[in-house]
Amino acid sequence: MQIQKLYSKIKPYAAMSVLVLGISSLSVNAMGHKNDSHNVEKSQQQGEGAKKHHAKIKKHMHRLAKKLDLTSEQRDEIKVIFAGMKEDRLAHKANFTGFNEQVKSLLQASKFDENKFDAIYAEFQPNFQKMAMDKAKIRHAIMQVLTPEQQKKFLTMGKHR
Repeated sequence: MQIQKLYSKIKPYAAMSVLVLGISSLSVNAMGHKNDSHNVEKSQQQGEGAKKHHAKIKKHMHRLAKKLDLTSEQRDEIKVIFAGMKEDRLAHKANFTGFNEQVKSLLQASKFDENKFDAIYAEFQPNFQKMAMDKAKIRHAIMQVLTPEQQKKFLTMGKHR
């Protein structure tokens, strides 16, 4: 009888402590995962950036092939387009690194200087415009490979995201 009273008094505290330990271990695990695998600089140093990008391109290609019902010739042509996209991405990577470094130094200042940010953005504006142009060219090249029915589906695919 006394054991049951003792157990009934301890039970809520035990349950609460198990719950708190479980949640804290999950949050610590999530923080460790975030710090290791989502750190862009670290993942690029380890060569994971290229692997992730390759997997992303492969997934995008598979999605296009499935949604648009691409023929093997169309798949081959789009793969060539994506290969050219990789070269463009590497060329723009250096531009983004310079922009991000300058913005990061601006963010670390005690007071945010809007004029300085405008100057940095204006300096890199031609690079941003070139990237937008390259993206439009890639989408245009893909459209040229597709049939009119596939083109309609391709244009609506972006809306559903």
